[in-house]
Amino acid sequence: MALPAQHSSPQPARSTWSLPQLHQWVVVPFIVVLATATVGRLLVYSPGIAAQETEVLQRLDAARSGVLDAAALVLHHAFSGPGTLVIIAALTAWLALGRRRAWDAAGFAVTALCGWAAVAVVQMTVARARPDATAYTEPLVLVDGITSFPSGHTGAALAIAAALCLAVRRSGRAPAVLAVGLSVTALVGLSRLYLGVHYPFDVLASFPVAWAGLAVGCGLANLLVPALAYGFGWQQDGAGWDVVEQASAAEQVDDDEAHPVTNRIPVVARRSGHHAA
Repeated sequence: MALPAQHSSPQPARSTWSLPQLHQWVVVPFIVVLATATVGRLLVYSPGIAAQETEVLQRLDAARSGVLDAAALVLHHAFSGPGTLVIIAALTAWLALGRRRAWDAAGFAVTALCGWAAVAVVQMTVARARPDATAYTEPLVLVDGITSFPSGHTGAALAIAAALCLAVRRSGRAPAVLAVGLSVTALVGLSRLYLGVHYPFDVLASFPVAWAGLAVGCGLANLLVPALAYGFGWQQDGAGWDVVEQASAAEQVDDDEAHPVTNRIPVVARRSGHHAA
C-alpha cells in the first residue's frame, strides 16, 4: 500500500516548494558549493590578495562615525547565531499563526535553516583566518578563528530574505519582501567589512553558498512538508489532500461513464435481450 505522502501530495503547480528535478536541488548546488570552497582554499594560500582586501577594510575603518558604529553593531547582534534563530522562529510563528499558512511556515523554516547551514559548512571546510584586529585603531568587535570565508551573517540574512520571499510569493508582497531582504543583506555585508571581521571576498562568497543551501532546502521541504502536513492535519488554501483526492475521484467517475464496465450487467439480462432480438 502506498504511503499517504506518495499518493496524496499536491501537484507541483500547487506546491510553493516544488523542485521536481533532482539536479536542481542536489547536483547544481553541490557544484556551486564545491567551486566556491575551492576559491576559498586558494585565498587561504594567497597572502597578496588578503593584503589588498585589508587595505579596503582600513579605508572603511578611517570613515567610522558614531551612527555607523551603532548600526553595524545592531546588525552584528541581530544576525548572530542566536539572533538568526530568533528571527527564523518569529517569522515561522507569524506565517503559521498570524497568516494561518502552516505549509509555508514549515517550508520557510526548512529552507532558511538549510541556506544558513550551507554557509557554516563551507566556513569549516575552507578554514580561512579572520582579518587581523590589530590593524585597526579601535576595533568594535573582536572575532578570532578560522571561519572567515564566507560571511555567516550575510548568508543568514540572504537565506531568511529568500525563504520569506518564497513563502509569500503567491501574494502581492513578494517583490517588496525581496527588495527589502536584499537591501538588508547588502547592509549586513557592508557592516561586516566596516567592523573588520570579514574580507570582501568573504561577503561575496556568501551569496552563491547561501543560494545553494536554499536550493537544497527547497528540495527537502518539498519532501518533508507534505508528510508533516498529512501527519499533523495542517490545512492551507491552495494545498491539501482533499484537492487531489476529490480530483482523483472525479476523474474515476468520468472514466467509468466514458468506458462502462460490461461485467456489471447481469448475465440473465444479457441472455433475455438476445432471446428477444
